[in-house]
Amino acid sequence: MRRAPILIAALLAGAALTGSASARERLDPMEMLEKSDANRDGAISRAEFIDARRARFAKMDRNRDGYFSDDDLPRMVRKRAGEKVDRVVQALDSNRDGRLSRLEFVDGPTRLFDLGDADRNGLIDRYEMDRLRQRAAARRG
Repeated sequence: MRRAPILIAALLAGAALTGSASARERLDPMEMLEKSDANRDGAISRAEFIDARRARFAKMDRNRDGYFSDDDLPRMVRKRAGEKVDRVVQALDSNRDGRLSRLEFVDGPTRLFDLGDADRNGLIDRYEMDRLRQRAAARRG
């Protein structure tokens, strides 16, 4: 699925799923990836990316049951983005139970990171980030 990296990145934006974020607070995939750079060294390691996922899952799991499911989605989000969310859940739901466990989400496929890490060294440096931004802009335009 070619669009999966962008859809997965959209799901990773915990603010969009909490119902508390306004449109200007929602992050695009590139901003989310950049915000994963916890030590602010200009490069995003796979470990930083996974840690950011862990934090996002904690925000997404609104009822704190260890799963992300329909119960965690505000009605407004379900109404506007339900189909996209369903596709992302299906892409990451390895045991096909219709919900995402913390393990499936945090340790699931890292397509966005993998797309950015062109040299496969486990880091997305500034150059790779710029190339990823250009690719994303080309897809939009």
